[in-house]
Amino acid sequence: MQIEEILNSLNPEQKKAVLCTEGPLLVFAGAGSGKTKVITNRIAYLIAKKGVDPKNIMAVTFTKKAAGEMQERVSGILKDLDMENLGVPTIGTFHSIGAMILRQHPEALGLNRNFSIYDSNDTENLIKALMQERDIDIKQVRPSAISNLISSAKDKMVSPEQFPNYFAGFLEDITADIYPDYEKQLMAQNSVDFGDLLYLTVKLLEENEDILNSYQEKYNYFLIDEYQDTNNAQYRFAKLLSDKYKNICVVGDDDQGIYAWRGADIKNIQSFESDFDNVTVVKLEQNYRSTKNVISAAVSVIGQNNGRVQKVLWTDNDEGDKITVYQAADQEDEAEYIVDRIRVLRQQMVPLNNIAVLYRTNFQSRSIEEALLKSGMPYKLVGAFRFYDRKEIKDIISYLRFCFNIKEELSLDRVINVPSRKMGPKAVANIHEFAKQVDLSVGEFILGAFACLNMEEREHVGIQEGKIAQIQTLESQWKKYANVINLFGSIYTFSKGRELIEIIDAVLDKTDYIKSFDDSSEQAQMQKENIEELKNVAASYSKKYGKDSLEVFLNEINLIEQEQNKNQDETGNFINLMTLHSSKGLEFNYVFMMGMEEGLLPHNRALADENELEEERRLCYVGITRAKLKLYLTFAERRQTREGYTSQIPSRFLGEIPQDICEYYSYA
Repeated sequence: MQIEEILNSLNPEQKKAVLCTEGPLLVFAGAGSGKTKVITNRIAYLIAKKGVDPKNIMAVTFTKKAAGEMQERVSGILKDLDMENLGVPTIGTFHSIGAMILRQHPEALGLNRNFSIYDSNDTENLIKALMQERDIDIKQVRPSAISNLISSAKDKMVSPEQFPNYFAGFLEDITADIYPDYEKQLMAQNSVDFGDLLYLTVKLLEENEDILNSYQEKYNYFLIDEYQDTNNAQYRFAKLLSDKYKNICVVGDDDQGIYAWRGADIKNIQSFESDFDNVTVVKLEQNYRSTKNVISAAVSVIGQNNGRVQKVLWTDNDEGDKITVYQAADQEDEAEYIVDRIRVLRQQMVPLNNIAVLYRTNFQSRSIEEALLKSGMPYKLVGAFRFYDRKEIKDIISYLRFCFNIKEELSLDRVINVPSRKMGPKAVANIHEFAKQVDLSVGEFILGAFACLNMEEREHVGIQEGKIAQIQTLESQWKKYANVINLFGSIYTFSKGRELIEIIDAVLDKTDYIKSFDDSSEQAQMQKENIEELKNVAASYSKKYGKDSLEVFLNEINLIEQEQNKNQDETGNFINLMTLHSSKGLEFNYVFMMGMEEGLLPHNRALADENELEEERRLCYVGITRAKLKLYLTFAERRQTREGYTSQIPSRFLGEIPQDICEYYSYA
């Protein structure tokens, strides 16, 4: 193969991006416009036609998977050109390249070459130790919250000394006190954390001109993928390395910037032309993925954003099917409709792995999962656990199983120290031993001990008086576990004769479960939303079954778990379920976007902030452009909550799609 054959396979704009090798280049790559093809062919062109040594090229992306795919494709092209013997460029993630640079110059930062890289657990354990030195209650202030703030500071290139000038608030004040000591401890232990892989690399380059110069000379050509997702540290890293020769090519799409909550700054791509002189701008606007109707919907939605660079996605593909918009009665009807449509597609011999169901937040998967399980169609969750497999849901269900079946020890063992109440393996083993001595299950022993501590509860615990007397004789040994015994005893006795929703509320209240993980992070928000969805389900069971709701719910959960185990497809032919964020970079023939309602998409946290609202619109745009052949948009007229049904307002994004390319259906 000759390099000319590669160039002939490109459209005019793609070709322009490949041939523009000198000076700063900004490539706006619309959804489905062949972005990776341009990047890999550009690298091959630099080597094959311009004679650039592969060792002088660096390409940076965000995930290990993306870097691996890029490396593979570049190697494949060079092999086709009979040039694989020249070697390959440096291709990696920002953090892997940062680690490489730090390993080469550790002494400049006071480190040894064999420094350790702390993972999130290591980081939180160090922070926990520093909090304990200060008598800060880790139940009131989560170490993970401090860790997130320090990580955010490093992404913004904010040092411990500068921190108080940039961050303010109760949690921030605690972090400002801990951050300097945290850094000293890391250095004393010859260690860095994940955020340091860029934070320290940028400091190294900024403070050591000779080291910076050596890398600028080595990497004459610099490429960055997904530039709209860069944060401040990544931006400064790119500026430093490319500052001498200015041969920097950044590829991205401000219309697909959906990670502000991770620290990404969309202004990095929007202001690229003012950051460099004589910038060449190329817009890849031809979409090869989707039908004209899908592209028309996407363009109409994203066009409502004010702060975007003007460009218009277009395609030569067929008109395609109209976009189906379905108004469901509630979330269960919405899920049933989607399953019915998938069943029809399956009858038309559409492979299930060509179908995706997308939603804004993880808790929304619950209704579609249950509907798919009932239908017997296999599915997989991309980037998440199944709803009833999520830790917070399994924890609460374990408490419920303890309340329902006092002899079942597996569930009790799972939550006896959740949230943490200083019950290590030895303490749990001791309680098991006490139970064995009086020939009872662990749950029965706890109830008997609870009766010993609370005489008025003897008749409510259902433990024989003789057994309670035996337990009483061991009191000097188990008394130190009185807090745990009282907690589980009070949860169990409260649950008798109560409805499911009341029991869940009591578990959450008595254990301070939500407080144990609520560190204001995005992950904590998702966990809270999952618990809220479980409570919504519980409320419906309570309304329908009253005092039998606990038993009915646990029976049905058991059936769901059995279905999950049974509902496997060894061929890997699954329906794909995922959040809109997880769908970025993927494509499917048939896409269902569910929950198209105000408060869901756009999310209620974005309704009062124009910048956040524009990001929600970009998220909608990302979802729409995943569809190749057919797009379904669904919304519910009302949703079940613990207070009853709430009326829903259709998403404003639905109103931004031209009516003539849509077909509308309703449950009524």
